Amino acid sequence: MYRKFWFLLILLAGLGMVVSCNAQPPQPAVQTVVVRETVVVQGTPQVVEKQVTTVVEKQVTTVVEKQVTTAPEVKAPPGGAARNETLNIAVSGRIADPTNLNIYAPGVSRSGTGLHQVGYEYLFYYNLQTGEYIPWLAESYKYNDDFTALTVKLRDGVTWNDGKPFTADDIVFTYDLLRENPGMVWAEEANKRVASVEKIDDLTVQFNLKEPSPRLHQNREAFPAVGIWGGITILPKHVWEGQDPLKFKNSQPVSTSAYTLKNASETAMTWERRDDWWGTKVFGVTPAPKIVNFIYAGPETNTALALAANELDTPNISILSLGSFLEVAKRNPKVTAWYPDKPYAWLDPCPRALMVQNAKAPWDKKEARWALSYLIDRQAIVDLAYEGTTVSTWGIWPYYDGLNPYFDAISDLREKYPTESYDPAKAEELLTSIGYKKGSDGAWTTADGKQLAVTYVVNADSTEEMKVAQVLADQLDAEGIKVELQPLSGGVLEDTTLRGNYDVKLHSLCPGYIYDNLELFHSKFYTPLGEKAPWFERNSFRYRNEAFDKIVDQMGQIPPENETELTPLFHQAMEIWFDDLPVIPVVQAPALVPFNETYWVGWPNAKNAWNMPVSWWATFNLVITGYPSPETGKWVGGIKPAGMGGQ
Repeated sequence: MYRKFWFLLILLAGLGMVVSCNAQPPQPAVQTVVVRETVVVQGTPQVVEKQVTTVVEKQVTTVVEKQVTTAPEVKAPPGGAARNETLNIAVSGRIADPTNLNIYAPGVSRSGTGLHQVGYEYLFYYNLQTGEYIPWLAESYKYNDDFTALTVKLRDGVTWNDGKPFTADDIVFTYDLLRENPGMVWAEEANKRVASVEKIDDLTVQFNLKEPSPRLHQNREAFPAVGIWGGITILPKHVWEGQDPLKFKNSQPVSTSAYTLKNASETAMTWERRDDWWGTKVFGVTPAPKIVNFIYAGPETNTALALAANELDTPNISILSLGSFLEVAKRNPKVTAWYPDKPYAWLDPCPRALMVQNAKAPWDKKEARWALSYLIDRQAIVDLAYEGTTVSTWGIWPYYDGLNPYFDAISDLREKYPTESYDPAKAEELLTSIGYKKGSDGAWTTADGKQLAVTYVVNADSTEEMKVAQVLADQLDAEGIKVELQPLSGGVLEDTTLRGNYDVKLHSLCPGYIYDNLELFHSKFYTPLGEKAPWFERNSFRYRNEAFDKIVDQMGQIPPENETELTPLFHQAMEIWFDDLPVIPVVQAPALVPFNETYWVGWPNAKNAWNMPVSWWATFNLVITGYPSPETGKWVGGIKPAGMGGQ
């Protein structure tokens, strides 16, 4: 039996190299590369090297293969502890500079190094899975009556890993540093929201806000509480004082975490458990892993082999395709996912939408945006690009139970505006209404005969985006709209997108809260074409509607728990949003995150959904350690060695 389980990303990347928005016709290109894939021969996985020659002309790719069998290579992880005391996490790439662990320096890896998962801790953690807001370095928070000040009580007994106490001075210092150095990551948002931070006593700080802000405690970019990914991180004043915060490498981080950095390289970051962690004294618990490794195991096939061979415990998102995961799980039944069957994947809080450049014709017309939406067969995207691991989406929020009251409140609008509908006839009606004509060849053209074209910018480093782009491009081409794929990466991708030099781009919409995702569309983030937008999903699509802005501003002054006041405003805002359709919802975001239960158990899953299963977010700290329930005080979760039981 001979089965492949790799994605043809090389072919898509080859395609992307020759498709651009240049006015000149693309020329055929030939590219020869060596790729590795895993095949199963008579039930045994083997790694083969393949010399792949791709010939690209327009959107036609042919492949010539030459196979040379090589032995699989699985390296032992670093750390020095026994395997059943070591947690091995696979990351998606090498670390460019493992000596630079300055969490506020642009371009420094945070999740790939483990820096914001086990390198630092935060005042609060927000568990989106359960809705819990979990005190950690702090004990409580309280707003004043008009929401212009937020007072935080810190937890007594917290210390840095050099023995110094964690105090209000560290928080004041960090915010002063952000105010004085606007080039630091997160500085822009923090300085926009927070006027100053003052020390009340060693364990009390007051955040003075620039305007009433009843939801600052949920804003990870302005307040040290993390839900998704990472956010504002408090620094030790006694270490960072006198340092240039953009040049200081912070190679051996001083933090409050249960782990300290032991070794650092381009392919492995090793963190070792502290014997003197403050949490053991305060909470009476000790995290089970003695060593936590963040390892680059290589491309998908290498990672799959390592996971099957029990050299890894969990990989980062998007490293393994569904096919690879199923092959690994077949060989190693201890490898599981969020669901035991399809869709397998956990629901990420950041749905995927096609950002449409509202400032460029014809996409400045809502009829054109709606026509584009009607031409998208979302089920085909689910089946082909996502292998059935997700569902289409009507909007810009994750399908979390806690949001259902809001979703129910706009059920009439969801029926009136069928954002998931595939309806080429309706698209034809709309395009005709704004002056386009469909020729005998099926192509849509303007009155002067110019074909309707879409410049589609794609993240060339994202398997997900490349696969969706290919399916979507084929769909639109078939409907008479010319698609010019433009795969970009790194700084070029960021600059192109933020300046609006695209027609469409698939992107995530985060963080998934009702108000916050609406705020992404506020015109306060609007910048003219050619100038940089604040961020990808923060109105790089350049939408403006004053009536919408006013409603969102009203919502921003209401505490997030006040559902009664927020719901009618939400309905008003969504009436405008649906009618305008500034971006096109495509799918809910799947996160296929395998866990290996050979050495560690108690991982969160659909049956025991006590936390979010994401190793690349700062909240993964609590997956390792567990946390005290804000309601009962009872300890929740924390992975355990196999044989000792889970949560």
